[in-house]
Amino acid sequence: MDINNIPQIINDFITASNKPDPAAYVNCFSDDATVIDEGQTRTGKTAIKNWSDVYHFAANVTLEPRAVKQSDNGITVTCKLDGDYDKTGLPDPLLLDYHFSICAGKITRLWISC
Repeated sequence: MDINNIPQIINDFITASNKPDPAAYVNCFSDDATVIDEGQTRTGKTAIKNWSDVYHFAANVTLEPRAVKQSDNGITVTCKLDGDYDKTGLPDPLLLDYHFSICAGKITRLWISC
């Protein structure tokens, strides 16, 4: 999959992330979506909002897509991260894989990994 052909909901997610627009960000997820980040699982929009407020928006995290691949399990977008978080010991640039599962135009599962 070409990086210019990322599904619209993933583009919306990245745009809301970078704007920042927390309400639009959370609206990218289905009501019962799951986010797995740093070994923690959050399920449902309220839990995702609480997580994103603390770990994403409070740290002014921005995402820059670098690569995308599609598989039977969904779509993985490798993003360069930046923001106001402790970067001690982290690689520069920090690249994380965002593994998306999508159904009916909403993100149903997001797993973030190194």
